[in-house]
Amino acid sequence: MSKILIAFDSLTLRSLLHQKLESYGFEVQEAQDGLQALQILHDWDPDCILLYVNLPIIDAYAFCRIIKNNSELKDIRTIICTPEDANIYSFWTSNCNSDSYYSMSPDDTDGIIKEINKVLQKKKPKAQKIKKETFTTEEIVKQIIGAVDKELYELYVIRGAYYATRDGVNIYQLLDLMVEVLYSIYQFDAFGIIINDNKLLEVYRKSVSLSKKEFEEFKYIAHSDFQERINSRISYEWKNSQSIITDFGMPQKKEIRIKSYECFPLKDENKKEEDLICTIHIGSSKETAFNIRTRERIDFFCSVYITLIRKAIVSTRMKETENKIKKAFSRFLPPTLIDNIISEENSSIPQIGEKRQIAILIADIREFTAISEKNTPEAIVEFLNDYFTTMGQIIIKHGGTIDKFMGDSIMALFGAPESYIYNGNRAANAALEMIDALKTIDTSKLNMGNIKFNIGIGVHYGQPIAGSIGSQDKKEYTVIGDDVNLASRIEGLTKLYGVPIIISDSVKLDIDTLEKDKMNNEKPESEEDSIPHIIHHIDNVKVKGKSKSVRIYAITQDKENYPETFIENYSKGLNQYEIGNFSTAFEYFRKAEEICPSNIATKRLLERCTTYQTNKPDNWDGAVTLTTK
Repeated sequence: MSKILIAFDSLTLRSLLHQKLESYGFEVQEAQDGLQALQILHDWDPDCILLYVNLPIIDAYAFCRIIKNNSELKDIRTIICTPEDANIYSFWTSNCNSDSYYSMSPDDTDGIIKEINKVLQKKKPKAQKIKKETFTTEEIVKQIIGAVDKELYELYVIRGAYYATRDGVNIYQLLDLMVEVLYSIYQFDAFGIIINDNKLLEVYRKSVSLSKKEFEEFKYIAHSDFQERINSRISYEWKNSQSIITDFGMPQKKEIRIKSYECFPLKDENKKEEDLICTIHIGSSKETAFNIRTRERIDFFCSVYITLIRKAIVSTRMKETENKIKKAFSRFLPPTLIDNIISEENSSIPQIGEKRQIAILIADIREFTAISEKNTPEAIVEFLNDYFTTMGQIIIKHGGTIDKFMGDSIMALFGAPESYIYNGNRAANAALEMIDALKTIDTSKLNMGNIKFNIGIGVHYGQPIAGSIGSQDKKEYTVIGDDVNLASRIEGLTKLYGVPIIISDSVKLDIDTLEKDKMNNEKPESEEDSIPHIIHHIDNVKVKGKSKSVRIYAITQDKENYPETFIENYSKGLNQYEIGNFSTAFEYFRKAEEICPSNIATKRLLERCTTYQTNKPDNWDGAVTLTTK
């Protein structure tokens, strides 16, 4: 026969419930307030207690906290009875660890019988009897103080766990804070936590007065306990584990010894035993250091932190994976784009078929076929890897993305997937720095013969189609369209005009826009300035396959290549050339050649002027039509 204690301040309700419960075969006693209910526990051991929520002297919540924090009483079932439809009590009922709450009215007592039977079935009531001396007045006060103390302790541990994880979960920071919290609760002399991750992780804190031999014995016992409790067939290589050892405290007159030791496995109630991932090991110089209260508190500490440790391990693994991804892709993509990909913030990545304002840079090594014929494939591959690394770092530095390597050529994009305001200016800056970096490229391991190592770079700013292109099984993010072809043609013109870099008029316009915005204080601080340079208009061309002419410009950092008098005569000659006045243009180009005799572009224009004076092209619009790439 189950025994029920009714703790209600209402005599009417107590009497109704008393009669109802006895009619169902329960043994019943009554209490009119919380204090009397505790005193009844002095010589009577109920299976279940019905508590009215607003019980006088000691209310239902405080009553539950008292008995649920008592190892001898915690198995007694409790039901907090509340006014009808008072659902607001459910939170506080759960918070005080009551087994249930029941909304009832004076004319409805049948439901309480079902609720009692339900809670009694949850767990078998304890078998041991309460000691007679347990609930004297002094002991009741002690129980109340103990309940408050326990809850304050739990709050302290939970608060520490919150602060440990509010700014992210890092396993090393978490372990440091765990040690601090646990030491503030229990002043140990030796502490260790061993984590069963991909690689064993050990964290120790020891008193400076603990001898080396004593600490090594502590570690040996910790290792043994760990292997015994972690269900695994792995043979642990302790010498390869990551071990962190920290001393604390002030030196004492003599060395101390470990006299008490306990191991606390961190077990997740929602996981299987074989999923146990770590153990805590505590040593003390006190002989009777671990009583029931201490063990219970450390067990609670472990129950809070096991979930955090699991999350921290996953978070740390993910962070390490992210770092590996960043390192692997840093040679090809800007850091901000890599961060977006990892965090799945892909709003800046164009969809298939989307047109984007993109500067396309194509760089090609001059006479690479001849160089390849003089060297072994191994030497060529090693050289290209070094060359691509240097050039790739410069491209990424200026916000570009390496689209592809094509033999000895590089195609880079400025404006996709990551876009900026002055993409053309960024591409021009990258081109200038790439040419400047040629002097750092080591060609000593190559047989160059009489060939001087050099590259040509073409840059065009347009609106190609950007997106993921390819088959169902293999896709790549790239750009396609006439603007890509034009950039390739412009790069090819560097050989025809004998200049290292040629940019289109759209790139020059972007550079000019930046300079204008700077003068008007409209340039965003996040945007980079132009590298000091000289831009020289060299020709108007219709590349092969195109009917529309494009103004092309040489851009360089070397002022000696283009003296002011040279640019002045060349520009005047080009103006006359564009309107078809080839005789006058010839004279200006001749003066320009006298100033810079080695300028190949001048020689090209002089040759055309000579030809066009006697054989002027039909429908001349100031642009030459090129028939080769």
